[in-house]
Amino acid sequence: MVALWGGALVLSILAALFVLWPLWRYRASQSVTGIINIEERLAENVRLFHEHLAELELQLANGRIDQSQFAQLKLEQERALLDDETNIRQMQKTQQMKVGFPTFAIVAMLLVLGAYGLYHEFGSSADVEIRMAHAEKLNLDMLDYQAGRNADPVRTRKLVKLIEARLADNPEQVQYWFFLARMYMELGDFSSATNAYLQVLERDKESPMVMAEAAQAMFLRDGSKVNPAVTDLVEKTLKLEPDNTMALGLAGIDAFGKQDYLTAIKHWGRVVKMNPDSTGAQALTAGIERAAGLFFANGGTQAQLDAVRNGRQVSVNVVLAANLPVAPDQTVFVYARAWQGAKMPLAIARIKVADLPKRVVLTESMAMTDAMTLATVDQIELVARVSEDGSATAKAGDWQGSIGPIDLKSTSDDLQITISEQFAP
Repeated sequence: MVALWGGALVLSILAALFVLWPLWRYRASQSVTGIINIEERLAENVRLFHEHLAELELQLANGRIDQSQFAQLKLEQERALLDDETNIRQMQKTQQMKVGFPTFAIVAMLLVLGAYGLYHEFGSSADVEIRMAHAEKLNLDMLDYQAGRNADPVRTRKLVKLIEARLADNPEQVQYWFFLARMYMELGDFSSATNAYLQVLERDKESPMVMAEAAQAMFLRDGSKVNPAVTDLVEKTLKLEPDNTMALGLAGIDAFGKQDYLTAIKHWGRVVKMNPDSTGAQALTAGIERAAGLFFANGGTQAQLDAVRNGRQVSVNVVLAANLPVAPDQTVFVYARAWQGAKMPLAIARIKVADLPKRVVLTESMAMTDAMTLATVDQIELVARVSEDGSATAKAGDWQGSIGPIDLKSTSDDLQITISEQFAP
């Protein structure tokens, strides 16, 4: 902050010099010019005096005026010359007194004070101070981390005080409420963090990230217990952002507490799939194993668990029609795609002709992209195709069969595809 005000002072001085230097130069030049002009005017008055005196002497010599008149007129000219010189000298003194050093000093002071007042009223010194304190905190926290020490909470408390003071002046600054909430979380003050998050949600009601973090703060505030408010925030978060890992984790905890172990496994498994190498994923994997053990202890079956772990799935018997000109080592692609939608497979499996007939199970984990899976549609078409050259792209000469539409919400276990038709592009 010292650097900020030091810089402001330097800039104010430069601004004062920028304004006053030209005035000072003008004053100095005017002083020199004024002296030159005054001397010229005095010299001109003396010249005119001598001209008038010579004219009076000529009139006296020609007898146009007498000696008494000459003396009187000469005296008047001399007085006029003296009066002009006195007036000119007085004018010079007045001009020099108009803009002197005190005037310049007062103007400079007013300029600096005016700049300070305007910045104090309309500037962002508090924001700058917060940013500087935050940058310093991050740097020192990193040094503590590298040295194997815990970060000093004094720095966080200092930052909290600065943010609170800023919000007291302007409580509508959403970013500072969010920043404050995270600082409270860092200090372990979950009650204050919850209140700060709710302040954010009052001003930004559709942020899934804030909803998830607010739910987490409430959960920790209440001693790691899920209350209806947490459940509501989690549901809203997952509706807006289905892959929010924080909300999925809380949803799994809620389901586990209700002994809905399959739902807990589903939510936690999704988090692990998105971040398999994270520390949190290791903890969730242990939670999944515990939930699976409790599920079996309550009479659950492996088939039910597999269905949850794999997500939405569909099974189909693939049969080859008789007398088709295909070789046993040729590749058979079995896949599901959206009914009357994009042709990209939602799930795909690869087998050999020699394996047929075969029951093939297609699951969400067999998707080519997470954005298009069996979970993203309700109606599908199932296709089985013998590739002549082993390519995944259908070509003339391939043999295939298909069935559809199939409703994934009520699919049966007796689906069958017979490969019997030659593909025509």
